[in-house]
Amino acid sequence: MTTTAAADPAVESAAQRPIEPIDFGTTGKLFDEIRDFLTLHPGLTTDSVQKLTYFMFAVQFPECCGIWPLASVVAPDTVGSSLLLRMLACVCINPVRIGEISLNALMTLPQSPRPSLLLIDQLARSKELERVLRIMSRPGSPILHKGGFRDVSIPTLVCTAEPLRDQWILDQALQITLTPTRGPLPNFDPHTLNESARKLKGKLNLYRERNLAKVRNSHFESPKLSSPMREIASMLGNSIADDPCLQGLVPMLLKPQDLDVRTRRTDSIEAVVNEAALFLSHEAKRGQARVGEITTIANGILRGRGESIQLDPRAVGNYLRASGLFPERLGRAGRGMRFTNEIRRRIHQLASAYDVRSAEGDARCDFCAEGKITK
Repeated sequence: MTTTAAADPAVESAAQRPIEPIDFGTTGKLFDEIRDFLTLHPGLTTDSVQKLTYFMFAVQFPECCGIWPLASVVAPDTVGSSLLLRMLACVCINPVRIGEISLNALMTLPQSPRPSLLLIDQLARSKELERVLRIMSRPGSPILHKGGFRDVSIPTLVCTAEPLRDQWILDQALQITLTPTRGPLPNFDPHTLNESARKLKGKLNLYRERNLAKVRNSHFESPKLSSPMREIASMLGNSIADDPCLQGLVPMLLKPQDLDVRTRRTDSIEAVVNEAALFLSHEAKRGQARVGEITTIANGILRGRGESIQLDPRAVGNYLRASGLFPERLGRAGRGMRFTNEIRRRIHQLASAYDVRSAEGDARCDFCAEGKITK
């Protein structure tokens, strides 16, 4: 693991000194101060600044989060990403900035004092990076290392030149974009960064001290968002104490990412297979469906959407099994499903969970009438 040295000795020395608590006024005032500081980076859009500001609040309370704070920044401009990480280090109490990372290198991080935020500046994504991020972002799931259990869950912000592809990480991470800029980037002198770090860290230190109990007992919910976006919203919203207006902006801020999650879920093979099963379950007087029939319908759906992939019955059977729809032998007809009430209800529940495109509701279907499909 390569640790990147701080660009400014003054900032580095300031990070090593004890942090003196500084009065921050109100939550809204502190939020605005951090947001205004991050706005100085010309490559950040308004939405990206907002997301990062909420994220920096959440990093103060990782033990109160249902999921570990994880942010993914796509930054094709390496100079711009370097500046961003320097600025974020000013807002975090005990950050550690590294270049590339592996699981073995992760085990060398000190347990005490534990980093409050891991800033990963890795130019190219890799399977090893995505593997490590999966492990790190699962609080309460220690790994076995040298005969003992070790917790490697750390709030993390990863900066890469191209988007990560792992679907699990895309769903779990706060997605942020850093756009290239034509003009010159701000040239912060060591004294300016040192003073910014002293003030922001001191205020966040006192904010955590005063609000830890409130954040721990907070239960912010965004029921209209899909899972896992609801968990991300809860993580961000819970960290905002005594400011309902700021909390209320979280679902709106996450709406575009929520739409992306729903779209990827709807277009997944699991959703297409379920959509085929739903179509057949709505046929009048049909009591069963062979896996081959479901495969034919699923491939027709994929062709209609311009996809070149072709599923075979074995693959479709595996997808059905993974969804809890276990194919059984239907005599000479081969393997398939009997449309019992239990199976039909399960198909409709899956259609709702995957936001399948054809789940508009059938007036003749009792299970659609039950409202199992969210329109």
